[in-house]
Amino acid sequence: MLQDLDAAMEAKGVDALIALGDSTFNNPELLYLVGCSIPRGGIYVKRRGQAPFLVVGETDLGSARLGRVRCVKSFGELGYYSLLAKDAKSAYIELIASVLGEVGVEGKVAIYGRHKANVILQVTSALQQRGLIVIQEDSPTLLEEVMMTKDDKEVEGIRLVGEAACSVIREIIEQLKSCKHEGNKLLYRSQELTVGRVKRLLKTLLAEHNLKAVEEPIFAPAPGSYDPHYTGLDSDPIVIGRPIVFDLFPQGGEGYYFDVTRTISIGTPDREFKRMYDDVFEAQQVAFDRLRSGMPAKEAMNIACEVFEKKGYSTPRTNHTPKQGFTHSLGHGVGLTIGERPYLSLYSQDIIVDRQVFTVEPGLYDAKLGGVRLEDVVVMEGGVARNITPLEKILIY
Repeated sequence: MLQDLDAAMEAKGVDALIALGDSTFNNPELLYLVGCSIPRGGIYVKRRGQAPFLVVGETDLGSARLGRVRCVKSFGELGYYSLLAKDAKSAYIELIASVLGEVGVEGKVAIYGRHKANVILQVTSALQQRGLIVIQEDSPTLLEEVMMTKDDKEVEGIRLVGEAACSVIREIIEQLKSCKHEGNKLLYRSQELTVGRVKRLLKTLLAEHNLKAVEEPIFAPAPGSYDPHYTGLDSDPIVIGRPIVFDLFPQGGEGYYFDVTRTISIGTPDREFKRMYDDVFEAQQVAFDRLRSGMPAKEAMNIACEVFEKKGYSTPRTNHTPKQGFTHSLGHGVGLTIGERPYLSLYSQDIIVDRQVFTVEPGLYDAKLGGVRLEDVVVMEGGVARNITPLEKILIY
């Protein structure tokens, strides 16, 4: 959590940190530290034990002052335009040096944020020339460790995105249920229903709920759904009795994500597929029941593998590159990105602790039958997992 930032800096011997970027969009580290959207980005500097300092362009001052940083100044106030007039190539680097001088930064510095690679290299070189030590961090970085746990406001933000996302899924399912049947086809407004039609409706519903699909949602009918990342072709028909993997991972207005998957079927699927669905459901329930704060994240993955292996399925423990059975990790963290720590994978070094928010998403895949995946988001509280995904699990509609 952000309130742990100073303690984390002290533990790692970091005297100051800098976060850069030409926008907070697609820049989760800068967005996290400033706590608001800044379209043209800025320069964030924090000395250990002191309040942070933020510099932005004049047009972004109003937005920046709505965020977490109380001390916000404009580029102009720090003489940036005079620096541009003298030497446009070095002006940005000189501005950063001016900010560091304003804050009194010394010693070891960590640099975060997303910027052009040459800019980060130039900033690193300039800081080193001024006698600062720019630390090289392995993952998890200091900031990754802080971001791995969420405060109440963050959990609530993630939960609200999930509530809206689950409403969208329900609305799509209701549309599917309302379609007329013609043989094994579904008809929507007298035309054959396809994945493309569903996804067009999905885009409208996401917009109505103030959600954004940063990547293509997955609406994958069997058997193509045996590939966990098959998104579904627009031309794929929706066929009665042919199950669909529906994976939605939208971003809300404040930058937080949610990730939820259901496997559904309009009409009854094969008996063998139903057994596969029941096995995935069981694996998820066992994982929920056994998740505990303090356990290695890889142990959660081992729990799911154990359930599947006892039922005769291949897993990453029995086959390093499985093409059938359980083929991926059990889950990942959710926050200002859709894939962050903790990673519930076979070789993860993460430890599950309270206030982490992550997915639990076991799946099974068969080239003939298609795929089954069930995914919920949980928050660790009081040592156990609390499911914050308000969506029922029903296979047959």
